[in-house]
Amino acid sequence: MGQIPISMSRAADQQIHTLELSCYHAVHDYPGGVAAVAATFGWRASTLQNKLNPTQTTHKLTAHEAQQVLDLTRDGRIVDALCAPLGITWLEQAKVDAPAGDLSLLERGNDLLMASTAMINEIVTALSDGVIDKGEWQSIKKRAYQLQQSSSGVTETARQFQE
Repeated sequence: MGQIPISMSRAADQQIHTLELSCYHAVHDYPGGVAAVAATFGWRASTLQNKLNPTQTTHKLTAHEAQQVLDLTRDGRIVDALCAPLGITWLEQAKVDAPAGDLSLLERGNDLLMASTAMINEIVTALSDGVIDKGEWQSIKKRAYQLQQSSSGVTETARQFQE
């Protein structure tokens, strides 16, 4: 499996990246990494690696290739990269149980509370030195985005109880 340096892996989890970096992380985190993704589509692994290289300026994934990566990996970071800059919150419908039971609604409510707590903890940690730096701000924005997604999850699950 392709390995990401731990510092990059943590960064991938703490902020919403550009589409290019989101595809990079999605492919490298996919079982088998670059080689497996390239083989799935009949691409050369070295070509895919070059297209994913964030410092490469001449070879980039096409929109069609990025869509194929998303279809294969189903990595939400790619969708986050497309939606967050537009202020759009997306929700993976499969995560909303259908038909919903009382327990499903309680679980979505718990997810919302956990996301809220995570965002507040992120702010508290960031303010521990009295300032919020760029990296901390990116982490706070991601937590806020996750909170919006959790809120949508509660709303969509509750909607299933509507008469």
